[in-house]
Amino acid sequence: MSNNYQALFANSFDTFKVFDNLTLSEISITPTNSPKTIWQILNHIIMWQNYQYTQLKNIQQHIELDEEATWIDDQNPSDQHELNNALVTFRNQHQQLAEKISAFDSNDLYINQKLKLVQDLSVHLSFHVGEVILMRRMVGTYPLPHQMKEFLN
Repeated sequence: MSNNYQALFANSFDTFKVFDNLTLSEISITPTNSPKTIWQILNHIIMWQNYQYTQLKNIQQHIELDEEATWIDDQNPSDQHELNNALVTFRNQHQQLAEKISAFDSNDLYINQKLKLVQDLSVHLSFHVGEVILMRRMVGTYPLPHQMKEFLN
């Protein structure tokens, strides 16, 4: 018996368009004292989501991840093409996750572990999306709260 778990997590991977149409000039502006750049955060999210997706596919085996290794040293992409490629990878991961979640079966012996992984993915993404929103707002490249409704349409 399959359930529609995709509906359960329908907005869990919402990025509030924080990465949509991101340009090289926007990504290279980093607020003073930021511990990481948007580029580093984006790459960290991609590596983390890849790890979590691999865990979902291989739920019976625990795979270790060195979180420190998911943070790259490069503070900015070399060009717009590199940034665009990372954004495509990021979006493709979300599509793969949606497909994987839609195939969840409530009779699966590992369903609780899978649901926990999806919850962890959602929380992790939410944390970093919040960071990027704040960073972009601080430098004036993302709408303020009162501008969000129009921006999200």
